[in-house]
Amino acid sequence: MPEIVLPGTYIEVRAEGLISAGGVVTGNIGIVGTASKGPVDEVQLLGSLAEAREIFGESDQWIDGNNNELTLIRALELIYKNGGQAVYAVRTANIKEDDPQRVIAANFVLTNDADQLLRLEAKTPGTWGNKIKAKICNAGEGKPGKKIIEFVYNKIEESYTIENVADLVNQLNQQPSMVVEVAQLFEGSQGKLPDNTENYFGAGADGANATANDYERSLVFLENEIINILLLAGQDTTKLGMADLLQGHLKTTAGIKRERIALIGSGFKDGKDQLDDVPKNEEGRLIFTAPGILVSSNGKQNKLPGGYLAAAVAGLISSLPVQASPTNKILTLEGLTTEYNSAQLEKLVSNSILLSEKRNGFRIVKGITTASSPWNQITTRRIVDYAIYGVRSSCEPYIGKLNNERIRGAMKATLDGFLTRMVESEALVSYKLQVSATRSQEIAGESMVILILMPTFSIDFIKVTMYLS
Repeated sequence: MPEIVLPGTYIEVRAEGLISAGGVVTGNIGIVGTASKGPVDEVQLLGSLAEAREIFGESDQWIDGNNNELTLIRALELIYKNGGQAVYAVRTANIKEDDPQRVIAANFVLTNDADQLLRLEAKTPGTWGNKIKAKICNAGEGKPGKKIIEFVYNKIEESYTIENVADLVNQLNQQPSMVVEVAQLFEGSQGKLPDNTENYFGAGADGANATANDYERSLVFLENEIINILLLAGQDTTKLGMADLLQGHLKTTAGIKRERIALIGSGFKDGKDQLDDVPKNEEGRLIFTAPGILVSSNGKQNKLPGGYLAAAVAGLISSLPVQASPTNKILTLEGLTTEYNSAQLEKLVSNSILLSEKRNGFRIVKGITTASSPWNQITTRRIVDYAIYGVRSSCEPYIGKLNNERIRGAMKATLDGFLTRMVESEALVSYKLQVSATRSQEIAGESMVILILMPTFSIDFIKVTMYLS
């Protein structure tokens, strides 16, 4: 502050008392899966199933789960039916250049007699592009020497009146099409006009035979997103490497301050739900779901593995406050592949499996992770993660400020405000907070925050003792 020379009242406003914790998201879902449409290895933020279908297309026909069926839209349908809202989706695919089943964009070649003039490709790779129709005809009276080219896909109709192939390329560059793009202009073809024709694009492929390596490559794009719940669409523990892939991702994201929980489901072995190999995560960041589910398509009821039940559970969890347990909550499902009796349910729940049962609807038996106590309740993990994000957003604005009692007192007040709201919302029973620094810590620029949290726990059992007289 400058030296005061003239008499008067001088005021210095310090804004530390106005700092509060930023908003903490709790229901963002991240998902990786295969699709017939859309960019590969790009994060798409979705707000609805209609938006997802517009970007990623429709699902293919389900056969038996062993024929590289597409996974992303099937999983997203279950997420949105069960309450999911904000979803960060990434399309993965087989991209190996030497693999004939790799992902390829559909294409169409304009010709003049036998000469190739221009190769066009669908805007994104996949079989969706095989449904694009190209129509080329004369422009008609008043437009001699010109052609009209139309591209039709579902309800999209685009028309270009051109003088030659170079004119079409310029128009597509200036006003990009919604469905096609220029792939290759052949030498010497710029001044020529294409032959009249009406035909479909072809050779598009989905690359749906994606392996764990492909999922791992695509999963990297979600690492830095603020995601609370993660899953690999339709994947289960019988698919080689998928469970290990999730475990590695959870360690990586915890190390870069992007904590989250993940779900994976049971698969089938000899036509039955495979429940023997439950992947453990003692940090409470992994949920294992079972059994498989029934889904009707084209008048047929199909059996989908527990990896798709994981999508339904993810949607439900994302719709709940962190302190609300999914235990006994109803899932929107058509049916289950297996209905267990009480003894079987008790045994499987004891093995850290999140089960669904048919009981006045399809209900989650117990909302648990694959960890032992104290992280076995999903709510405990979510409450603590919520506190982690909230404490971090409360403290970070103070980095770079003075390390003295006044600033530490302001930081404590900000933390108190955030934690008190958690108590009021019943996420915490209570807490203890201490903000301090020794003189050596002040010199080193360190401030110590010690927190003791007492999260709430859900009711899993009700024991009733009755006395008769």
